[in-house]
Amino acid sequence: MNRTTASMTADPFRRGEGYLYFVGLLQIGAGLLSLVFSGLGWWRVTAIGAAGLANPVDVVERFSGQGAFSSLVAGFVTFQMMYGWIFGLLLVVSGVLSLKCRAKGFVRASSVANFFNYPHGTTAALMTWHGVGRPGIAAAFRDAEAGRKHGG
Repeated sequence: MNRTTASMTADPFRRGEGYLYFVGLLQIGAGLLSLVFSGLGWWRVTAIGAAGLANPVDVVERFSGQGAFSSLVAGFVTFQMMYGWIFGLLLVVSGVLSLKCRAKGFVRASSVANFFNYPHGTTAALMTWHGVGRPGIAAAFRDAEAGRKHGG
């Protein structure tokens, strides 16, 4: 009995596009997570009426008596909470551009900025930085750019 089946090894993406698809979705997911966390942070500060919690410098000063490490952690968490929406927007835009194989320079710059968006933004940034420099992904960006220039 012979069975003929479709090949399961056929790649649905051209070279480099599969990883860009993965990275694009990862960036969009991490960006939305950053936007939600930052939005909840802003909502919480507004709800309790503690505008001083919105300034990382003020938070560091409030925690200064508890040790340098506690002050740094408090300041960093406040920074993430209050300004994470910027990192989130960068990740979402970068993810959309990755899915479309566009703006390689912006995607790289966004990943550098998101190294500060710990932990989920850092993870997406590492995966992006690793991938964008690989030959197959560089070829995907190059091929997409050539296709746009020639009307394809």
